[in-house]
Amino acid sequence: MKKLTNILRGSQITPFERVKLLVHNNVYAEKTGKNNLTESNLFTLNKGWNPTKSFEVTEYNKYIDIARLEASMKIDTKMFLSESEITLLRNQRLLDYFVSNKMIFKRLSGCKFLKTITEEDSLEFLAQSSYLEYQKVLHIFTFNNLSKEVQNDLLLLDECTKYEKNYMRDQVFLYERLKNGDELSKQDKNFIIDQIYSCIYYEKFKKMKNNNSEKDGFLIHRSFADLPVKDIFQKIIDDAHIIYEEQKDSFGEDLLSAVEEYTKSKDISMESLIKEKLFQWLSDGLFLEEYKALFMSESFNTLSGSTRKNHKKLFMIWYKELQKSKQYFKNLFDTGRLIKQNIEIDFLGILKLTEIITTKSLLACNEDLVFVKEYKQQIEIFLPIASMFLFIKKNTDPIKCYKTLCEFKNISQEISAIFDIDMTEKYNGFIDSYCKEINLFNRSLSLLVDKAVEHLYMDESMIYIIDIIENNFSFDIEKDEGIYTIAELYSTELKKLTE
Repeated sequence: MKKLTNILRGSQITPFERVKLLVHNNVYAEKTGKNNLTESNLFTLNKGWNPTKSFEVTEYNKYIDIARLEASMKIDTKMFLSESEITLLRNQRLLDYFVSNKMIFKRLSGCKFLKTITEEDSLEFLAQSSYLEYQKVLHIFTFNNLSKEVQNDLLLLDECTKYEKNYMRDQVFLYERLKNGDELSKQDKNFIIDQIYSCIYYEKFKKMKNNNSEKDGFLIHRSFADLPVKDIFQKIIDDAHIIYEEQKDSFGEDLLSAVEEYTKSKDISMESLIKEKLFQWLSDGLFLEEYKALFMSESFNTLSGSTRKNHKKLFMIWYKELQKSKQYFKNLFDTGRLIKQNIEIDFLGILKLTEIITTKSLLACNEDLVFVKEYKQQIEIFLPIASMFLFIKKNTDPIKCYKTLCEFKNISQEISAIFDIDMTEKYNGFIDSYCKEINLFNRSLSLLVDKAVEHLYMDESMIYIIDIIENNFSFDIEKDEGIYTIAELYSTELKKLTE
C-alpha cells in the first residue's frame, strides 16, 4: 500500500489506471463490506489529482463515466428485477387460485381481465398448441365400432386398449410382416428390430437423469406386442450366463446394471448387444413360437382371464374393422371434410413426425361424429386457459424480462473486460432469482393443464382426448422475445462512451 501511495504522489499512473483502481476497490468493497484502499489513496485517485494535460482530463472522464454507467445500471437492474418479480408473483397468486379451484373450467370464462385477449387469438394459440393425433383417433374409432363382446375380450388382452393404440399397433405391425410365413430377410429382421428398439429406448430419459449411463435410456416396464422389455434383458442374462445379485424392489434396475456391466466388459454398447440378440431370436422363431403374435395364437388365456374368442379370431376381427375405419377416414380426407397433415412433435427429446387432424378442419367440420363434437367441447374448455396464458405473456412477458436481465449482464461483462475485473456477480444473482420464479410459474401452468386434462377424463368423460403441446403453455428461457428499452439505452450509451 505504501508503494501505491508513493506512485500516486509521483503521478506515475495514467488516468485510466486511476479509474481502474477505483473500480477494483468498489468491487472489493461490494463483496467484503470494506475498502481495499485507504481513504488517503481514494482521495489522491479522485479529488486529490490535478491533471496537467487536457487529454488526461478527457481520458479520466471517459472511464469514470463508464464506471458510473455500470453503477447506475446495477441499481436500475435491481429495480427492474423487483418490478418484474412483483408482477410475476401477482399472476402466480391468480394462477394458484385457478389451480386450486375445482370450478375453474366453468368460472374462468367470466373473468373480466381475459376480455383483453380476443377469442381469435386464443383459438389461434390453441391451434398451435393442441391436436388430435390421427392414429389415436383411428384406433379409438375402430374400437368403438366393435361389438361389446369383442371390446371386452380386447380389454382382457390389454386393459389400456380402449384409449391406447400401442399394443394393437404393434400386433398389426407384426401381422403385416409375418403373415405370409416366409423366411424373414436380413432387411426385414433389421426393420422389425429398429421398430422394437424405438419403442423401448429414449435418449432423453438418460439426459433427464443427468447421467451418461446407457442403461438409463431404457423403459424397462414397457412391452412391444407381448414381449416385455424386462424379458429381453432377462433372456440376455440367461443366454450369456451373467451372474448378478437380484435386488428386492429394484424395479428392473438390477437387470439393466448387470447387462451394462457385461457390455462394458465386452467393449460393446447395450444397443448393439440387444439388436444382435433380437436378430438371433427372430431367426429362432420370436413372435412365431415364443411371445406369439396374436394372429398366430389359438389361445384364449390372458393374465386377466379367458377371452370368449381365441386370440387369432379377435385379431382378425380387429384388423378387418381397422381397414374399414381407414377407408372411412380416407373418404373424409379426400372430400376435404377433414384435413390431415404431418407435424413434428417432441416426444421424450426425439422429434417424431406425427399425423394430425388439423384444428381448423375439426372446428369447421359439420359431420355428426363423436370425435369432432368432443374436440369442439374440449377447445371450449381450454379457451379460457389459453386466454389466461396469452394475457400473462402480453402483460408480464417473463421471457422478455429474463432476456433483459441477461442483456444487463452482457453489458456488465463488456465493462468488466475494460477494467479487467468481474463485475457480473450481482447480475448472476438477479438472473438466478428470476429464473426460479419462472420455473415456479411454469410448474403452476403445468398443474393447470394437467388439471384440465384430468377434468376431461374424470368429469366430462371424453373419449377422444386432445393432445396438448405442454411446452407451449410454459415460458422457455431459451426463446428470444427481445429486450426492454431500458437495456437497449444502456447498451447504446456504452457504445457512445467506448467509441
